[in-house]
Amino acid sequence: MMRSLLAATSLVAVCLLSACDKPPRQRPTERSVLLAEVAPAPGAIASVLGQVRQAQRATLSFDMAGRVTSMAVHPGDRFVAGQVLATLDPVPARLRLTQARSEALAAHGESLERAEQLRQQTALFDDGAASQSSLTQARAADQVARGKAAAADAAVELAQRDLERSRILAPFAGTVVTRMAEPGSDLSAGQAVLAVEGEGELEVVASLPAALVSGLTVGDTAQLVGPDATAVSVRLSHLSTHLERGAITEGIFRVVAAPGRLSPGQWVQLRLAGKSASASYVAIPLTAMVPGTPAGNAAVFVFDVAHGQVVHRPVTVVATNGDRAVIGTGLSAGERVVAAGTAFLTDGQAVREFDGDSGLENH
Repeated sequence: MMRSLLAATSLVAVCLLSACDKPPRQRPTERSVLLAEVAPAPGAIASVLGQVRQAQRATLSFDMAGRVTSMAVHPGDRFVAGQVLATLDPVPARLRLTQARSEALAAHGESLERAEQLRQQTALFDDGAASQSSLTQARAADQVARGKAAAADAAVELAQRDLERSRILAPFAGTVVTRMAEPGSDLSAGQAVLAVEGEGELEVVASLPAALVSGLTVGDTAQLVGPDATAVSVRLSHLSTHLERGAITEGIFRVVAAPGRLSPGQWVQLRLAGKSASASYVAIPLTAMVPGTPAGNAAVFVFDVAHGQVVHRPVTVVATNGDRAVIGTGLSAGERVVAAGTAFLTDGQAVREFDGDSGLENH
């Protein structure tokens, strides 16, 4: 009995000693954060990216199937309007044209014969030597023959058109962008052969946030900032009503006067007029945006003063203006957000406001 009591006492002592050896449970680290006040952004200038392209461009192909016999141009080559750019083997088209012309001759011969028969039946009917039924049959045969002749003439025109279109002619003066076929290739009807662009007016295509589109109309002007920092005027010419992923839509801006080094394929900045930003929008530092959020989404950490912690909150970014992000939904003026170091925070983390001289402006 005494031995059992001693063993139990020893076990309790070991447990107590083990508990004393465990490190104390650590509380979540309280971070010091720099806060920025959410401010109204009436009349903000929205800034979006756009890509320059030629307003005049085309993807060229042959109307019929066939084998490519020649390609006269390569990517980067310049051409003039009407220049031959590529050709198909013309022999099949020539044979079809010859066949169509022969069938047309036969159809017109039959039409002449049926017309003569109708003339004879009409004369006999007038003399009382032919019945009404014979005259009706002659008229029907004449009409059928006329129809066949007309169809044969159309077939000749189509065959002639196919022969002419066995060559691709440049629709305008410009430059070859892409060549998608080589001599000897067998192509199906409508298969792309060349992508070309003109040398005239430039345009900029941009993806516009849905919240921004509500303040835009066709004809509005904006400023394009080129690669040499030259700003020129552009005009909104087309605005899609379809929202991609429910968040953006396409707008096309015509360049009124292009800066010297502007060329198709370049990315440029578009600055839209202030009316596109509603008075309900607010602005925060770009550094307040949480990095690593999924494409098309954005988030910030809002300071909950009552509980001394931060709250992760999704927001809608309408545009950027310098070092500020214009927010459409998710924030209200007067709230405060973490202005830096958001990558090191978690939702609900305890924080305290940084009150030292950081050298940073608290907006």
